[in-house]
Amino acid sequence: MKRIRVLACGALLAIATLVTAPTAALADGATHEVFSIAGDVFVCPDATYTVQSGTIRSVLQEVQSQSGNRMFTVTETPQHVVMVDQQGATYTMRGAIWFGGVTIDNTGAELITATHNLEIIARRGGVADSIRLVERIRNGEFISHEFGSCLP
Repeated sequence: MKRIRVLACGALLAIATLVTAPTAALADGATHEVFSIAGDVFVCPDATYTVQSGTIRSVLQEVQSQSGNRMFTVTETPQHVVMVDQQGATYTMRGAIWFGGVTIDNTGAELITATHNLEIIARRGGVADSIRLVERIRNGEFISHEFGSCLP
């Protein structure tokens, strides 16, 4: 769970820097990245899940409009994530994390939003636990709402 929170906060800070970056830093097309989450631990009220294998696939798209506004979107999805709880029961993960934002250069306004909707799925089906988090930075003000069964 700490990794999701670190990812969320780190990504929001990195993205805030990204949308205020010089124009030359903005790339054409999407950037794709895959990273392992094996060994990560998700602590929930009724269970602790340890990731045995799997990755997160991240896709970043950045653009700048002719007027100078900068926009981006990042989507992260779990890929073949296998987890076990403290009794050895096996689970998978599905869902997505999405970040998006914009800066409006002629007003200086900025808006960054992140949504996390991840589900831990029991072997026989059904949601065992969930991570649901919505975050927003608007002109420097940070708002966060957590409402899943597992809190990051």
